[in-house]
Amino acid sequence: MAQATQPQPMPAPASGSEKTQEQSPHSRRKHNRTRPYRTYGRRYSLRAILFRYTMAPALILSLLLALLFTLQQMHDRRDLLLSHGRASAEQLVELIHLSEGHSFEERIHWLDKSLMALMLERDMIRSVQLYRADRNEAGEEEFKLISSVGPRPRTTFSAEDLRGKPAHVYEDLDSLQVLHPLIGGGTNCWLTIELHRPYFLVGTYQVALVGLIGLIVCTLIALVWAVVLSERAARSLERIKEALRAVGQGKFAARAVSSRNLELAQLAEEINLMAGNLAEYQRDYQEGLHQSMEDLRQSLDAMEEQNIELELARKKAVENSRGKSNFLANTSHEIRTPLNGIIGFTNLLLKTEVDQLQQDYLQTILRSSESLLTTINDILDFSRIESGNLVLDHSPMNLGQVLEETLQILAPYGYEHNLELVPFVDPQLPPSQIGDPLRIKQILTNLVSTAIRCSENGSIPVRIAVQSGKESELMVHISIVDNGARCDEQGRRELRQLLNRSPQQQQSNSNGMGLSIARSLVQSMGGELGMESNEQGGSSYWIQLPLTIDRNRTAITREQFPGCRVLLVDPNPMTRQQIFQQLSHWQVEALEHCDSKNLVPAIEQMWRHDAMPDALIIDTAIADGNFDTFVATVQQLVDTYQCRVVVQGSPVDLRRCYDALRTRVLAFLGKPVSREGLLRALKRVVPQQAQSRPQTGTFPVLPWPAKPRVLVVDDHEANRLLMNELLRAQNIEAVVAASGAEALDLWRDQYFDMIFMDIQMPDMDGIATTRKIREEESGRRTPVIALTAHVGTEEKSRLLSAGLDDYLSKPVSEIQLTHTVKRWMNVNGTEEETTLSAVVAPRLVDISESLNLANQDAGLARDLLRMLLKGLHEDEQVLARLFADKDHKGLFERVHRLHGGCCYCGVLRLRSATGQLQELLRPLQDQAQVDPGKYAEAYEQVRKEIRTLWDWSVEQDLDALFGLEQIGKVGASGIDISEEEGSH
Repeated sequence: MAQATQPQPMPAPASGSEKTQEQSPHSRRKHNRTRPYRTYGRRYSLRAILFRYTMAPALILSLLLALLFTLQQMHDRRDLLLSHGRASAEQLVELIHLSEGHSFEERIHWLDKSLMALMLERDMIRSVQLYRADRNEAGEEEFKLISSVGPRPRTTFSAEDLRGKPAHVYEDLDSLQVLHPLIGGGTNCWLTIELHRPYFLVGTYQVALVGLIGLIVCTLIALVWAVVLSERAARSLERIKEALRAVGQGKFAARAVSSRNLELAQLAEEINLMAGNLAEYQRDYQEGLHQSMEDLRQSLDAMEEQNIELELARKKAVENSRGKSNFLANTSHEIRTPLNGIIGFTNLLLKTEVDQLQQDYLQTILRSSESLLTTINDILDFSRIESGNLVLDHSPMNLGQVLEETLQILAPYGYEHNLELVPFVDPQLPPSQIGDPLRIKQILTNLVSTAIRCSENGSIPVRIAVQSGKESELMVHISIVDNGARCDEQGRRELRQLLNRSPQQQQSNSNGMGLSIARSLVQSMGGELGMESNEQGGSSYWIQLPLTIDRNRTAITREQFPGCRVLLVDPNPMTRQQIFQQLSHWQVEALEHCDSKNLVPAIEQMWRHDAMPDALIIDTAIADGNFDTFVATVQQLVDTYQCRVVVQGSPVDLRRCYDALRTRVLAFLGKPVSREGLLRALKRVVPQQAQSRPQTGTFPVLPWPAKPRVLVVDDHEANRLLMNELLRAQNIEAVVAASGAEALDLWRDQYFDMIFMDIQMPDMDGIATTRKIREEESGRRTPVIALTAHVGTEEKSRLLSAGLDDYLSKPVSEIQLTHTVKRWMNVNGTEEETTLSAVVAPRLVDISESLNLANQDAGLARDLLRMLLKGLHEDEQVLARLFADKDHKGLFERVHRLHGGCCYCGVLRLRSATGQLQELLRPLQDQAQVDPGKYAEAYEQVRKEIRTLWDWSVEQDLDALFGLEQIGKVGASGIDISEEEGSH
């Protein structure tokens, strides 16, 4: 019998002490670690295997012998039965043949007596019959029973079946008969003897019974022998298993008992040898462990001493780092405070009436101050990047203006190497974005400075291109190209390595630090920075920078000069391309001329044919160092041909010819040429042709129904005066205080809508003053905005946790101040906003804004507006159903979709209504039960604007409104809403 075992072996019985030891978790874990189990499917014990291999041959052999004996006996008894039947038949037939001399009746009578004698042997013969074939009345031959002894046979035969056949044996399932014909000529007589089958079957059963008994006896003998062998093997293996278990539990003194079996005895010897080796290894391990513990104790003592020294060094390093941070913060504050006054008052002075040269001087002062500010930011950002505390600013900016200001600062450095910095700004760039302008200026400064160091005698184009954008997201590509005149392949390889290094690896190299800071800043903004070689043998630096479009800024006035013709006289094709692109954007027909020798004849030819341009832009580069001839040429063009001239060039060249030409030239344009300066010069030379497109905003900046009162606290007089002027320009009444104590007294006696608080002041600083205000105020909370030069992460967290609401980093720009005032006045001025919105209502449809949004493609603007109007009826029905079902999520999604469609058309009132309803529904999407009164008024306003816009569209001809009736199909002119006069 085969016995299957479980995958895990059964534990062997153990003594009392072994059981106690096995109960400990440590010994169990150790036991499990030393005996990992693996599963190999169904496994059998050795006892089962012995059973199989011992009993199986005996059973098979006994079964074969019994079967063979039974078959042999069955065959012999059948042959005996048939022989007896044949012999009896032959004897009877012979007797009948010998009695032929007697009559047939006598022979039959004698036959009956013979058959009766034959039937005495009842154990073998069942019946005897004698048949004769006679013809019946019909003449057919049929068998007739002449004589019979015993029962009728189970199978009968016809005369035709036996005619002509010899003696034979017939056997089927029913009977066994011996058939023998009678001897005689011409007679068809047959003698049939049916043998007794039970005689044969009983003998067969007896033989089978004897074979079965023999089989059982053999099986029992084999079973006993298999049990004896398996028990003997199991006992031997159990002893070996117990010895192995003891060794596995760490009892290396245990030994396996030898066996009389050769293989088991060898296995026991190997186990005993293994146990001896393990015992020796354990002794060596214990000795080594004790030695290691001693060494470890000594090492721990030494490490404890080193940790104490390291802790002291860490505290010293932290103190030094804190001192460095305080030094950087104090240095930043001390430098930013005067810079705040320099930059602020320079901006204010630029808004006054100054001549062209004075304006250039002021611009130089402003750019130099901002360059110093950028250098300070580089130092601070290096420290923040090193410590991982860099925080980016998110404020409104004009990327094109940031680029132009950066190039104007770096232009003198480029002129030292006969280089011109040329900015190219994509007209599709929106006028205002959200970003960190100071750090973007740092990035541009570092990359352009590197390009200048690698170039000489030529131009460095810096291009801004809009790659992609959706909704409020924008991807900007900035490229800077140098000519590589002062940089070989080894230098370019070093530049690539500098771009890939970390700031910590480049502390001794200012150029490397700048490039690494630029790369870190770009990565912090979510962009990419790279460098590749160009076909001119130089390098191209590129930046992929994601920005957010500022849609809250007031729209910019769009300037156009239709029909104006301007002649560009400049030998540099790069600067000609820049100015030509910008003039074309303003719908100015620009003509180009690069040969200074043929300038006067060309102008004379135009004058003769009455084809004079409206203005001339002449670059000082045509003088080629001979400014006397250049001045004479310009004077001749103005005096003889009444040309309206704009002179452009570097500040140095403009100063050389300023005194001689200031009475004849209408404008001087410094290089790099900015769009603001070019527009200002163009307005001076052709003021009658300037056409300002109407503004599409709702109202000018910061219109107050009642003038707000703001308290400005600063210990620096220049900063107080600057803040006073900036706030006064925004129609805000400013009250100044020179200390925290004075500010507290003013706050207690007067009412203020907002407080601008300087942080670093003697006696009572800004944080202490703010805390005192928070302790004493009751009811309305006055917004307190910090004015600080410390812009680190820790400083911002400290200011906000101290009770201040926001902060402005010095130097304070007018854009940042306006943005902050608008945000915090909106929080506390709901009634004023409602009054303003009632006073100034936007137009229902602004065609000019539609054209701006469609990039001046009248056909596209018409199609966008037509698609919006076409779906208004369906939108109204869907909104009504969702509002009735109180499906806030579906209502929000439909309003959001409608608002998105309004953003591409000049439907100002519907856009405002859907935007207000969208913001009210945004927090209600996941709420099942909401009072509809919270947004019912806004919903009704949207329905009202939809119906008003629908009624307006019924009476309008969109082709006529967009000017497509006369000119047919209008293509895109390349002019986009992204007008870059962001400084106006």
